[in-house]
Amino acid sequence: MITKEDLKMLCDLSRLDLSEEELEFYEKSMQDVMGLMDTIGESDFTYNNKDMENAVSFSELRADEVSTYENMRGILNNGPEVDDDQFVVPKVID
Repeated sequence: MITKEDLKMLCDLSRLDLSEEELEFYEKSMQDVMGLMDTIGESDFTYNNKDMENAVSFSELRADEVSTYENMRGILNNGPEVDDDQFVVPKVID
């Protein structure tokens, strides 16, 4: 399980400043998520043909088609800073 010290370390790495109340809330939330992951790990995912009777066949899915987005300039105009058709983001890792 995740401890408050683990959460403080994650906050430090993420440059988040949480109050004690927030730490307690997120500690409980993370423990709930970890418990769910344990439950999923214990689940049986053995293939059963009967379970697949109502499944969507891959042949029924649309084909992937590569296309060029026509309004790239419009998207780039929404960014705070753009350089050479790419968004400039602040460095977060030392």
